[in-house]
Amino acid sequence: MARDLERMLDGLRGYLADGSRLSGIVPLSTGHSNETYLLEGIDRILRMPPSEEGLLPPYDMALQHAVLAAMGSAAEGPPVPAVYELCSDPAVIGDAFFVMQRLDGEAFEYVTPAWLLGAPSSQPDAMCRQWIAAVTAVHRLPADCMPAATRSPVDEARHWLAVAEEAEAPAALLEVLHGLVGAPPRSSGPVTPVHGDPKHGNCLWARDGRLLALLDWEMAGIGEPMTDLGYIAHFYDQGEAKLATAGYELPGWWSKAQVVDAWERATGRQAVDLMRYEALAVAKIAAIIALGYHLFASGRTRDPRFEAWAAVIPGYVDMAVRFAAA
Repeated sequence: MARDLERMLDGLRGYLADGSRLSGIVPLSTGHSNETYLLEGIDRILRMPPSEEGLLPPYDMALQHAVLAAMGSAAEGPPVPAVYELCSDPAVIGDAFFVMQRLDGEAFEYVTPAWLLGAPSSQPDAMCRQWIAAVTAVHRLPADCMPAATRSPVDEARHWLAVAEEAEAPAALLEVLHGLVGAPPRSSGPVTPVHGDPKHGNCLWARDGRLLALLDWEMAGIGEPMTDLGYIAHFYDQGEAKLATAGYELPGWWSKAQVVDAWERATGRQAVDLMRYEALAVAKIAAIIALGYHLFASGRTRDPRFEAWAAVIPGYVDMAVRFAAA
């Protein structure tokens, strides 16, 4: 983390209406994507772009603020944190930022928390029900309530192909993405709002299993809701990898078939070409990981996490090839 916290604290004290109450800033997540800080004293969360070159530019804080505000104001929308101040002036603390509600919960994706390990099977079942209900709530909203760009499955494939090419990704990944550009998966119907990264790891939970919020909307937009379903479904088809699937091993956690059935019933759509949407999701992840390693290898970032990603690129590429061939 390359930021000067004292400078940030001084800037926020002068900018925020209740800035005089600020007692400290605690980094929660920093480095390769949107950075998150706890504002002690006012008990709120600050979001801003990465302090070094990141994976998902451009980091449009105004757009992210607008997306959260739109989802939060939708009567039938998903649970999200409330948003407060938006600052577009980088002179205040070094970058544009916004402030949002702090919710007292926990997210997990790699390690199943102890409070869930000891829960009855009814709790994982209820958590999956809430998670998929939140995602399908997004897909049932009118497209024009999402203040972001529209991207078709072909647009998605073209975008991640460009990212993979910039990253000098393996030829097999480029071949998968070229194939998805040339023969994209079918549409399930009219476009809707989409989250873009609706994994269970972006859910914030109370320890009794209540879903407090669906987080991390930086890839949200308008598009084919099957891209979200394919992203969720690929976690069930990873084989031996079991990457970011903490909780899936528990009695009561939903199967892929249950997720797909709940999605179809909630949206009134058919899950068409699901494996091709899974291929698109995994190719997207592989392109992002390849870019991270490329940024490190080319000296554009010093983040050691990016160096470690070299080891997982082959597994994701193999998965993308397997899904695309299914």
